[in-house]
Amino acid sequence: MKQNVEFERCIDFLVRMLDKYGEELLRELEEEKKNNGQEKTEENEKEAAAC
Repeated sequence: MKQNVEFERCIDFLVRMLDKYGEELLRELEEEKKNNGQEKTEENEKEAAAC
């Protein structure tokens, strides 16, 4: 019973954090993904120029 209550508290906390920070985190992850893709493109161009 005690474990169930603690688990529910943990889930409630996670839900609150996702509600509070979820959109911001998603934007940051999408921006990072976009930037990493751009960096990889630049690396590939450098490698192609070196050949």
